[in-house]
Amino acid sequence: MLVTAAGGPGAVNMTRSLELDPGLRLYGCDASPTYVHLARMPHKALVPRSSDVEAYLGAINHLCERWGIDVVLPNNSLEAHTLSLHRERLGARVWLPSPPVLDLANSKWQSYLRWRDAGLPVPESWLLESREDLARVFLAHPGRPIWVRGAGIPGKGIGGAALPCRSLAQAEAWVDFYSGWGGMMASEYLPGDNLTWIGLFERGRLITSASRIRHAYVIPHVSPSGITGAPAVSEIVHRPELNPLALEAALTLDPELTGVSFLDFKCDASGAPRITEMNAGRFGTTHHFYSAAGLNLPAMAVRLCMGVPLEPAPPVFDALPAGLIWIRTLDAGPVLITRAELDRMALDLRADRV
Repeated sequence: MLVTAAGGPGAVNMTRSLELDPGLRLYGCDASPTYVHLARMPHKALVPRSSDVEAYLGAINHLCERWGIDVVLPNNSLEAHTLSLHRERLGARVWLPSPPVLDLANSKWQSYLRWRDAGLPVPESWLLESREDLARVFLAHPGRPIWVRGAGIPGKGIGGAALPCRSLAQAEAWVDFYSGWGGMMASEYLPGDNLTWIGLFERGRLITSASRIRHAYVIPHVSPSGITGAPAVSEIVHRPELNPLALEAALTLDPELTGVSFLDFKCDASGAPRITEMNAGRFGTTHHFYSAAGLNLPAMAVRLCMGVPLEPAPPVFDALPAGLIWIRTLDAGPVLITRAELDRMALDLRADRV
C-alpha cells in the first residue's frame, strides 16, 4: 500500500489503522520535505505536489513500480481528486469516488442545493453574492446568530472560514476579511449536537457505518467559533434516525458511490439532525478511533479495492457499541475509554473530594 501525504495527521492516523492488519505492507510519500519525516512507515519518499499533475503522477507511478504497490491511498481532498481523475494512468488501484462527486461534495453550496431539492433536512442557507444578500438574511432573522462560512465553490478557494455571527457588521467584516462575496454562504444557526456518520460504499451499496458525537475540540481557543476540524473528545452513538438520513444524503450526491464518505450533522433545537456537509474520498483525522475500537475502515477499504470479501461481514449500521469515547489532544493521547468507565472515575473523584 502507498499512503500519500503520509506525514499529515489524517494519513498518520490511517497508517496507524493499516498497521493493525499484519497482511499489509506499507510505504509512504509526501510533498513536504519536513513532514515526510512524520510518516510512520520505514520506506518513504519525497514527491512533487499534486498541483504539478504530470510530475506528481510520474513520481507516484515510479514508486508503484519500485515498491510493487497494489493500492494507492490518499487521505486529503487535493490528492484524492488528482488520483481519481487520472486513475487510468496509475500503476496501481485506487478506491475513490469519481471527480464530479468529489467536486460536488467539496462544494457545500452545491451539495446543500441537492439535499434541499431532494427534500432532506438541511439548515436554511443563502449564497452571499453581495452585501444586500447578507442584510436580507439578518433582517429576516432578527436577534438570531447566523452561521457564515466558505461555500467550497470550485474556483473560489474558500472552503472553511466558519463563524457564528451575531450582527450584520460582524458578518460583513468576516466576509470582507476573506474577500468572500460570491464564495461564502450563510446558514441558520443550529444549537444542538454535532454528529458525524461515516460509511464505506461499493457501487452504491453501503458496506458498514458508524456514528459519533463530538463533545470537545483540540485547541478551541484558536478558532473564533470554538470549533476546529480536530475533535478532542468523541463518543460512539446509536441514533436510529441518523442511519437512513445519512445513507439517503450520500446516495443523493451519487447513487453509485464508491469509497469512504463521512457526513456532518448539526441538530436543531428539537434535537433533529440536519445535514451540513459531506466529505468524500477521505477518512478525516479521527477515524483511528473506529479502528482501535474494532472497526478498521482503512483496512476494509483496501480489501474492497482488491476485490477481497470481508469475512465476517461487518454490520451495515452502528457497527460499534455505543458509549465508546476517544480522548486526544496535541502531543497527548489518544485514549479509548467507555462511558461507564468515565462516569465511574468521575464518581470516585467526587467521593475523594468529600
